Amino acid sequence: MHITDLTHFLDKSGAIGPVKGPALAMAQFLVNVVAHASGATEDTFAAPTCFKCKKNAVEAVRAQDDAIVWACPACRTEGRISNWKGSLWDLSNHPKTPSV
Repeated sequence: MHITDLTHFLDKSGAIGPVKGPALAMAQFLVNVVAHASGATEDTFAAPTCFKCKKNAVEAVRAQDDAIVWACPACRTEGRISNWKGSLWDLSNHPKTPSV
């Protein structure tokens, strides 16, 4: 299980810190999971594809302690993201998008 403190991947301004390589790819994956799980609806931001197997979209939900728990149904890679609230990718306070 990947245990992640999102702030470890962000710079002082709150943007993604790593600028290249695997760290950047992991940071982008994590912020996409946060945007998906914190969005007003599941359609707000599509679930990202697993960073490991690249086969399926991960499933992500908010846990009771407000961490985001995610898992890949294909390869069973899983993780937990803390300290995401208030980040640039926290969509929990955004208004719901009206359905058309």
